[in-house]
Amino acid sequence: MPRKKVVNTGPKKEKFIPLEDEIISEEEVVPEEEIIPEEEESLQLLGQQIREARITKNLSLESVSGHLHIPLNTLQSIEDGCKGNVLPPVFLRGLVRSYCLFLGLENTGIIDKTDRLLKSDDENEQLNLKSLRPVYENRESKPIGIILTVLVLIVGGFFVYSFYFLQTPFSFNGDNETITEPLVVEVEPIIEPVQKSTPAIQESVSPAEPSPEIPEVSTEITLVEKKQTENTQIIQPVAVQNTVEPLVLEVEASEDTWISIAVDKKETKDVLLEADKIQQWEAKKQYLLTLGNTHAVRVLLNGREIETNRAHQLLTDWVIDASLLP
Repeated sequence: MPRKKVVNTGPKKEKFIPLEDEIISEEEVVPEEEIIPEEEESLQLLGQQIREARITKNLSLESVSGHLHIPLNTLQSIEDGCKGNVLPPVFLRGLVRSYCLFLGLENTGIIDKTDRLLKSDDENEQLNLKSLRPVYENRESKPIGIILTVLVLIVGGFFVYSFYFLQTPFSFNGDNETITEPLVVEVEPIIEPVQKSTPAIQESVSPAEPSPEIPEVSTEITLVEKKQTENTQIIQPVAVQNTVEPLVLEVEASEDTWISIAVDKKETKDVLLEADKIQQWEAKKQYLLTLGNTHAVRVLLNGREIETNRAHQLLTDWVIDASLLP
């Protein structure tokens, strides 16, 4: 009789206590397992792997800096886990990529891990840029008004000049008279000695007198026509000069590098330039350009190369507009 219920109820209640303890212990172990891969993917450990790869190939930081045109400070900061780095994350990612490709680490996954870790630092800046989008969308309507005003001024100026030059032939008549007068004076001394010589010659000269009057009228007409054509030729280049030419920016890189560009004060974009490839942008007023590796970048504006300041590795907030054209 005592074996039926008393013995079975006690152990059942005691078994629930270790189950709760096991659940609590498992919950405490889970975050420890999640922390381990984050430590493995930290920038410090990735920098140590890059340093070990460089040492195995018997390369020094000076030799790597000479091949890649990257300062020693940035290479040292990459191997130390990007500590005390002044460069933006966008350009730092490009430098790490070129450094890993130089060491032959493209298949190890280090490039993707550094990109993921450095992108987390740049999320706040991207959110600030998105908040400014409505402001720049409202400004896009202004260039249309500017173009219309320029066209109205060009057409109005053309009509004013056309009416002005249509009235100028009346003022040129006086000039034509002064030009034709010496022609008449030259004929008079030739006729006077002929009249004194013989009357027969006078009769032959008298019908020849009205002949110089006919070319006088023709010269007046030809001079007026020439001046009208010259005036129309002057008006045409003036109208052509007032037209606004668009700006075309071309950027070419000899190595893979990152740049950031803003066209006509719009949103700033980060672009990865591949080696021996040209990127092209068109603008109406200006560009705002930031270069991460000036030694490997070539900039062209409307087909003409622009000299860049190659004294420093990083060139920030460079304004490019029509004033740089000759």
